[in-house]
Amino acid sequence: MGDALHHHLFTDGGMDKAVRNLMSHWGKDHWGLGYSAGGTVLWKAAARGHAFSGIFCVSSTRLRNEGAIETPHHVFFGNKDPNKPASEWLSTVPKQYTLLNDAGHNYYLDAHSTATELTCKAMARQMSAL
Repeated sequence: MGDALHHHLFTDGGMDKAVRNLMSHWGKDHWGLGYSAGGTVLWKAAARGHAFSGIFCVSSTRLRNEGAIETPHHVFFGNKDPNKPASEWLSTVPKQYTLLNDAGHNYYLDAHSTATELTCKAMARQMSAL
């Protein structure tokens, strides 16, 4: 499903449809949490003006092709993910990012990993602060 889904989203126009559906069916002022391509959907919706309280994008490596957004956000990448955005993007585009040591792209699939624990704690801190 992974390769077929990415082909559909990034080659066959599925990303625009996913963003439109999110914007038309999901109320405003919610927190968004997206993993991989799901984070890119959230980012693109925010870039098109959808109002979120904030978004979290986990291992959303396609964000490397996106510009800055005003929506509060935090992006997370494993430092061993070969497709993570370049350091230049990380230092100029996201308002907040975390690179997790010894973590690959799918680190979040291991609910007991240190990287997943750090990600969850960071998200909880940010949501409770606002």
